[in-house]
Amino acid sequence: MGYDTYLEIGDKCTFMWRKHASELPRMLFSFDSLRVEQKADREDGNNQYAVKFCSTVEKSLEVLSNSGLGWSAAVSAYATIRVQRGQASGALMADLHSKGLAWTQVQEKLERFRNSSPEIDLTQLGVLMNKQMDADSDGIILLEDLTDYETPPHAFNDVFRAYEEADKYSLDLKCEILRAVESLTYLKRDAPLLAWPLIICILLKSLPGDTPVEFDISDDAAEYSMANTKEDARSYAAEYWEDSGKALAGTAQSLARLFGVLSSFDGALSEEYWAARSVELLDRLRKLNEDPGAYTTKMRGDALEGLVESLLRMEGAGLSVVEKNFRTAEEEIDILVSNNLREPFWASQGSPLMLIECKNWKKKVGVPELRVFESKLRDRGALCRIGIFVSLSGFAKTFLERLKTFQADGGIIFAVDGDDLAQMVASKQKMTDWLRESGLKRALGR
Repeated sequence: MGYDTYLEIGDKCTFMWRKHASELPRMLFSFDSLRVEQKADREDGNNQYAVKFCSTVEKSLEVLSNSGLGWSAAVSAYATIRVQRGQASGALMADLHSKGLAWTQVQEKLERFRNSSPEIDLTQLGVLMNKQMDADSDGIILLEDLTDYETPPHAFNDVFRAYEEADKYSLDLKCEILRAVESLTYLKRDAPLLAWPLIICILLKSLPGDTPVEFDISDDAAEYSMANTKEDARSYAAEYWEDSGKALAGTAQSLARLFGVLSSFDGALSEEYWAARSVELLDRLRKLNEDPGAYTTKMRGDALEGLVESLLRMEGAGLSVVEKNFRTAEEEIDILVSNNLREPFWASQGSPLMLIECKNWKKKVGVPELRVFESKLRDRGALCRIGIFVSLSGFAKTFLERLKTFQADGGIIFAVDGDDLAQMVASKQKMTDWLRESGLKRALGR
């Protein structure tokens, strides 16, 4: 028989756990907030009791603060994990670029944005959450998957949705909201136990102090303790309180040890490594293509994507692969790239994201494929103005002639063929350097 436990904040925000009472909501309550009340008699003659922890936003914030997890701690923790050169700064750059500002003005505003108070980010995120609650939104940003441990959080999805929602409610400081969402999504992915109280604290801080907060564990009590008397129900609650406290402490200690080890590990692989890796991947790609019948289309496609990814990683922090084979309900993007390049040419494009399409076909790619790629870029608006189309067998003349059409919309699509990739690998030339020189000439019609 299934059962649920619930955390309710106000009458519009509910978190549910299936078949267990999570230890996380314990952080919001003191034990004296426990309420045990008899429900209506059951048909089998046994009593049933409601077992809840009942509080208010004001009291829950006080409990968090007394535990070292309050608003000040949230701001301080956020400051240490805040993403400075991610999608949010890219979106701001795109916005500034669209306004026709001089590059010196853009730099000044970007610097001001990077140095702004972390508290501003969290406060503005709370404003958005509050707006969504008031509007009875289907899902509040960062909260809808906060108890879903099976589906990994995805920063691109959350940031894109936050942008749409902030625009919907005409909120100021949109990029501050995007930065908070991006940073906290990564934290949810890497350390959900750390993210949970921080995100909940942001929500609570935005709500009136008298908003009710309740954690209902009645079903769990009935399922596991057969709490037929008030004393049994209170005993179950006390046992939950002790066990959940131990579980939280044990997990926190394990995380502290784990992150202590990881913090001393230098995971950055050098440009030389990726250059050497590119040589190996190009050789593998050629071998797969020598006898295409012996290998699947997917294997050959993955090999090309692997080579392109390796060349991208030679850029270091300038470009980072967000995800390969990024799928939405309507389409798939072969490689989704976050653009943090600081060189004036790339910064002036105002494209926080880049999309890359890879085709390992026998024939040249034509205009139909280019039209599909153009639509993927246009769907992302100001978030993505740069596309890179990689075709191992090259491009039809009509494809290359059409490249200039996309530039009329303020974007640019680079066309890269197999010989170009081989040249980059042989010369150890960074892809961005090749694109800015040979690639740009081709994109402009030369």
